[in-house]
Amino acid sequence: MDYRILLIAPIAAMVLSANANPPVLPSGWIPADLVVPAVPSPKAPVGYDIGLDTEAAGPASLTVHSILPQGQAYQSIGAAHQVVFGYAGQRVRLSGQVRAEGSPAWAGLYIGAGDVGLLADMHFGKAGVEDHLPRGAAARSGAGWQDLSVVFDVPAGASSIDLGLALVGEGQAWVRGLHFDVVGPKVSPTASTIAYDWAGARAVMEATRQSIAKFSPGSLQNPTLE
Repeated sequence: MDYRILLIAPIAAMVLSANANPPVLPSGWIPADLVVPAVPSPKAPVGYDIGLDTEAAGPASLTVHSILPQGQAYQSIGAAHQVVFGYAGQRVRLSGQVRAEGSPAWAGLYIGAGDVGLLADMHFGKAGVEDHLPRGAAARSGAGWQDLSVVFDVPAGASSIDLGLALVGEGQAWVRGLHFDVVGPKVSPTASTIAYDWAGARAVMEATRQSIAKFSPGSLQNPTLE
């Protein structure tokens, strides 16, 4: 667990889905809900439903579905992902069938060097994040199920990798039939990355920090632990 997430959650709200009836995630999968609200609030919003699509016909599929209307001045990221260890210095591949609907800025499979804080670093426009962006394979919205794969050279010094299905902005994405394996040098690494507005993210986060600094002093919640 990357405890930085707990510290930065009030700034732009990375939350593990807090809906009254959130979708169920299969064992081993982690939901990432990174939202910058149009109006900053001390309460972390829930921007995405993340979990198994129980209404979809056919093989089981994971879905990431935006539920919070988004404006034009910011982007949010939702993901169903895992952190995997033990592949330093190897070339790995994540593949599966992906479908996207709506108007997402980007939707697809990704792999990057890092832990559960990797997407947060992107979302907050962390300085230097452009130098180690996760590689991504994007799905075309409205084109039905598409066979996608993303191939990534894990740095020799990387202790872990973060990989899964990500959705940038509004819309919905699904994945099924996932496979993860080590590949040889004849399989070319993926050059494309998750599409994201890094400069815009930094500007929005700075404005958000300034707004949060103006909040009235808060009180301790449930001090009696009831």
